[in-house]
Amino acid sequence: MSAPRAPLLIMLILDASLASCAARARPPELVTAERLRDDPTLSEPDRRAFDLLGAADDLVVRAEGEWERRDAYGARRDALMGQIKMKTALALLEANRERARIAALDGEIAIARDEDARLQEQLATAGEEVALLERLRTATRAAAEERKALIDKFEGARKQAASERQQLAEQLASEKQRAEAIDGLRRAELALRTAETVDTPRYAKAKYTAATNMLQEAHKQFDAGHWGEAIARTTLARGEAEGATALARPQYEKAAVVLSARARDRALEADATALPGIHTRLERVQDLQRLVLVVGGLFADHGSVLQPAGAKLLDAVNDLIGRYPSYPLQLAAYTDDQGKPADLVALSLAQANAVYWALVSRGIDPKRITVDGRGAAEPVADNATPAGRARNARVELSILYHIAD
Repeated sequence: MSAPRAPLLIMLILDASLASCAARARPPELVTAERLRDDPTLSEPDRRAFDLLGAADDLVVRAEGEWERRDAYGARRDALMGQIKMKTALALLEANRERARIAALDGEIAIARDEDARLQEQLATAGEEVALLERLRTATRAAAEERKALIDKFEGARKQAASERQQLAEQLASEKQRAEAIDGLRRAELALRTAETVDTPRYAKAKYTAATNMLQEAHKQFDAGHWGEAIARTTLARGEAEGATALARPQYEKAAVVLSARARDRALEADATALPGIHTRLERVQDLQRLVLVVGGLFADHGSVLQPAGAKLLDAVNDLIGRYPSYPLQLAAYTDDQGKPADLVALSLAQANAVYWALVSRGIDPKRITVDGRGAAEPVADNATPAGRARNARVELSILYHIAD
């Protein structure tokens, strides 16, 4: 009696998988490239156009693969490059047709001239000669005008293709600069958090304040869409933060020896590991140690309101970080991949802010915490299964401290 139910189960799994894939919108650059490839003009045989189309097809296929691998930037870049090559092929085919028509018209002009020469020999009367000559002149003028119109049309198509290539290049450059600005902000924030692990607000206050102010200005420039200005300010902020770290480290390490910082760090790790229902991991980047608390089950599916069970977990986390008030904290929320990337980033940021205010309301100093929403980035499990999506929907609280040699 149970055997006939197996196909139904398979169909349900396939429907769920198809729904998961459908929820993920394809980038407009890739859709435009695929529609452009259906232009009937591109079916005409031409060796140079064929080579361009082959390269365009490779780029579109590569963009498809990158999109499947969640590389949105690479997919958009290769789809845009594929559009450039297909539009260049269209311009090339159009140019070939116009050249053929110009050649045909040139041939008709040559025939007309031969006919005029033959008629000149046959016509006996001046009236017939004048009539035939006028006919030849009319045909020549019409052919010349049509030839000029075709040349103008070809030149317009060539200029339009060049303009579109320039626009696509500028769009790619803008996207690249925005990505560089985001990377610069994160690097500057990491440098500032690293500086705080050696207590730069105390031992290198001027440089730490300058780095903080410069990073705030970089965020303002980024929000205003001034990518270049944001990159410049993140570079300055990172330099000030690294300078503050170098200046404060000797004094901090000396004080750390007195305060037995290493023993305190080990105690923190032991206390964090003992928290029930919370996973921990240690990450080291050069001389920066990150103790990451991975907390799941805080929110309902794609919700941003803390559940009662999640509040109890945060009570335990609050007790831990409250016992170690000198450690700076990084708070990041993640989601599964079910939805649009921009919506998932917004959802993760709302979840991170909910945890942030929950900790602040419990007495944690808000200046200790930085907040980030990263959407479906950095998955830790397969999003194709409910269990994997549940693991990916998580909040990570990183406790930062300096490792003294």
